[in-house]
Amino acid sequence: MVKLVIGRCWQLFLALIFASAVAFAGENAPSVTFNYAFAPPHRITVALPDSGDKTLLDAFPGKVEMSWTYENLIYYSFNSFWTPPTKWRVVIEPQIDGHAFAQSKWERSQGFLPILRNAYHDEGGDLTLEIAGAATGAIGKIRVSNTSSHAETMVLRCEVPGNWTGYNPAWVDHTAASDHLLTGWHARADQVVILGVGADEYPVAAAAVLTMKWNLKPGDTRIAWLIRPYKNYEDDVETLRKKDWGSDFNAAEQVWLKLLGRASSVAIPDPGVRNAFYACLADLFIMREPIAKGYIATIPGTEVYRSAPNPFETAIVAVALDQVGLHDLAELGYRVDLDIQEPDGDWTEKKYWSHLMWGTAGFKAWVVMEHYRLSGDMAFLEKRYPQMLASSRWQEKQRAHSRVLDADGQRPLTYGLMPRGMGDGGLMDGDDMYGVFYTHNIWAVYADKLALEAARILHRDADAKELEGIYERGKSDLLAALDRGAITESDGTRWISAVPAKVTGSRWGVLNTLFPTQLLGPSDSLVDGTLKYIERNMSPGGIPVHTGWMKDGMWVAIAVDNVAEAHLARDEGDAAIKLLYAALNHGTPLYTWCEERGQEAGTTKTSGDRQHLWTPVAVVRFLRDALVMEDGDQLHLARGIERSWLASGKDVGIENASTHFGTLTYRFSLDPEKTKLTGVIEFPGSKNPYEAILHCRLPEGLRILNVNRESQATVSGAGTLLEWSNPHGTVNFEAKVGAGD
Repeated sequence: MVKLVIGRCWQLFLALIFASAVAFAGENAPSVTFNYAFAPPHRITVALPDSGDKTLLDAFPGKVEMSWTYENLIYYSFNSFWTPPTKWRVVIEPQIDGHAFAQSKWERSQGFLPILRNAYHDEGGDLTLEIAGAATGAIGKIRVSNTSSHAETMVLRCEVPGNWTGYNPAWVDHTAASDHLLTGWHARADQVVILGVGADEYPVAAAAVLTMKWNLKPGDTRIAWLIRPYKNYEDDVETLRKKDWGSDFNAAEQVWLKLLGRASSVAIPDPGVRNAFYACLADLFIMREPIAKGYIATIPGTEVYRSAPNPFETAIVAVALDQVGLHDLAELGYRVDLDIQEPDGDWTEKKYWSHLMWGTAGFKAWVVMEHYRLSGDMAFLEKRYPQMLASSRWQEKQRAHSRVLDADGQRPLTYGLMPRGMGDGGLMDGDDMYGVFYTHNIWAVYADKLALEAARILHRDADAKELEGIYERGKSDLLAALDRGAITESDGTRWISAVPAKVTGSRWGVLNTLFPTQLLGPSDSLVDGTLKYIERNMSPGGIPVHTGWMKDGMWVAIAVDNVAEAHLARDEGDAAIKLLYAALNHGTPLYTWCEERGQEAGTTKTSGDRQHLWTPVAVVRFLRDALVMEDGDQLHLARGIERSWLASGKDVGIENASTHFGTLTYRFSLDPEKTKLTGVIEFPGSKNPYEAILHCRLPEGLRILNVNRESQATVSGAGTLLEWSNPHGTVNFEAKVGAGD
């Protein structure tokens, strides 16, 4: 049950969302209901892709708040965690006949675009406010309709709260125009804060209030505009009144549709999940903007973390964009992080945000290798390889300091690990944010593994011999530390903590030993025990607790990025997709997530950014991997799809997915009688042999009985898999489905 005590209209909106989801899902299938959303405000940021002109929109029952800064990251970008202050805010409240509308709801335009659609309804009529970030301003498209049999008055009241920030010129000079507000202070005095276009009247209500009023006859519908110019002044107002804002609004919408149209196309029957993929993919570009020295940087959040380059979740963005075929944009958005390296080889950005976080080099090396694997850009690998080599040499020097026996002649638990550093992500050594952390060591060793792989690809034989020694020593010491420092439960289960032999800190990152680093295998007892331990403490909504800083809260992203991906790598698709649905339902109807939050539905306990980067990129990556995922020389298709997707009878698949073996397209479906599974796969051509495995995640009780000979597929996995050895070209298959034994 939805447990929210935050307004009747908000509860009604959740009920409507729930009903539409159930209409798809059927009786036994999961659905996207947002029933564990945290309390409003729910944030969406509107802008064009890669733009520094961002407008934050916070939706509440009955109103929306717009906020922004006139500053940008060009002047902030290479400082360590220093953000432009969000000084400007406008509270926008619609009214009908002098009172608030009875109902309000919020969603994304077309279900997935980074454009707010805020709808209000009352017995007398409707008001809809759509707000998009365009080239020269944030544009609010207002549609007012009188659905009653008598005249109605509608008002949009826009107030700049506080003192000395914004004023209506007509409040000061009664002969002046009242359709706009000027800054007055804290910016150039004559800068336009907001402008209304298309109202019948603009009554002057207070010093810092813009009021738009419509007098509507029965059946009347009007279109008007509310504009937040990025950089316009009082002398521009007359020109702004005459501007074709409809064309600018449509142009902004088309920019997003064109960009998303370049990416891989997913066939997911559940519209809630499909919209999640595209909404989250769009937000990866909302979270990018220009910084100093001509770079485009990816930022971890739109307000609290709108700051210096951060190489962690932004690395996951680069990998995700490469996976959906946007190779040029992937490289562009992570270039600054790759370029930041000290002359001695330290790749951890010692002057910037991630200083003392030794996992940085691993994330950077991962981006380099995935970009090469997914794009085939050998020149890129040649360019970045010397940095990987220098980083591994630097890391080996750091580890040498810990390869010292203790006073008893024994190896300490931290033998061969990187020195004390900063944990971040809730990792704690007791009560200390500084210590020796497994997560960062896992990624540091992974950096060496990838440097060795790059050396072999590039035929740097002498380097490869040196790197093999660095990697094998680092891996051996790390695995020994993981084993000796593991926590043993009373039942014999052993699990990996944040730091050796201590039950302290959060749970994030330790499952990276399995995915993506593959330092431990999927059936390793430490992986088994760690998964068991993490999932021992689950929230009421199905999310692991204490995955970040909040001991009694959740960092929802980690449920997907770490835990669900680990289940995928273990071929535990049911557990993986269950976590994905739980994560979506802990987001807002705008498909946005705060960084960390309390467990209960409607919680007011939140921390960090209200629109954080890690969850949307985790959703994009998980859904891509659920549809197509590499595992060594194997290519897994539909490894983590929800069983109800095939049960729906609709197509499931992906088009133009970039993989380590080339570009892949496939779709398959189950017939209404649930007796036949048919599909077509356009296998990538690859110089390296590989095996393709289609996971036929049928409704429980059904299995594949046989498959047509022409497909060259074999049935395996007790009728759950179709396999191809070294496939190529286009393959059509038809498989008979029946009850299993």
